[in-house]
Amino acid sequence: MEFDLFLMMCNYIGTIAFAVSGAVKGFKKKLDIFGISLLSIITAVGGGIIRDTMANRIPTALTDPTAIYLSLVVAIVMYLIVINLKQDKPLDKKMIHFLSQTNLIFDAIGLAIFALIGASTGVELQLNAVTSGILAALTGVGGGIARDLLVNETPIVLKEDVYAVLALFSGILYHLCVVDWRLPQIPVFITIFSLALLIRLLVIKYKINLPNMETKRKA
Repeated sequence: MEFDLFLMMCNYIGTIAFAVSGAVKGFKKKLDIFGISLLSIITAVGGGIIRDTMANRIPTALTDPTAIYLSLVVAIVMYLIVINLKQDKPLDKKMIHFLSQTNLIFDAIGLAIFALIGASTGVELQLNAVTSGILAALTGVGGGIARDLLVNETPIVLKEDVYAVLALFSGILYHLCVVDWRLPQIPVFITIFSLALLIRLLVIKYKINLPNMETKRKA
């Protein structure tokens, strides 16, 4: 399989994952269909727009709006599903908890995929490993930051777990494997994606956070 085709398929998968994450955030905030759709689109394409802007090129989402259309379809489908569930039974604490976990899982999938897509941009532009890592982080967390700011929340990347750090080091590792060690791109992409997703899910399960202002000092 050609790498460009593989990357396009991964982009669609990541778009769907982040679109679901954005829509779920809208449900939790009890937004209307427009608000849910907006969060879905922003989460899915926001990181890519930031990445392309940093790389001094027209954002892919604007030249090829397929990702925007896909995000909109995901938002509408999710809305119809949740509305039907709500008609049968009002949203209770269990449903809200389920939505929260769904948000985290799909966010993890989107993060792992988009971080590596960002890193592949750095490789394509023949940048260094650190810059590829930065593009990976921007692509992976940019949409989530925009989403959280829109609903008046402190972005999760600034206060919880290893979200951005994982994206950064995934991008650096991808660059080293592909450019410096000359390993085949698709197997490297799949391997690092699987590793990053596993780490992210473990971080979510065990609630591992970076040190912050609320961390208690040991006596």
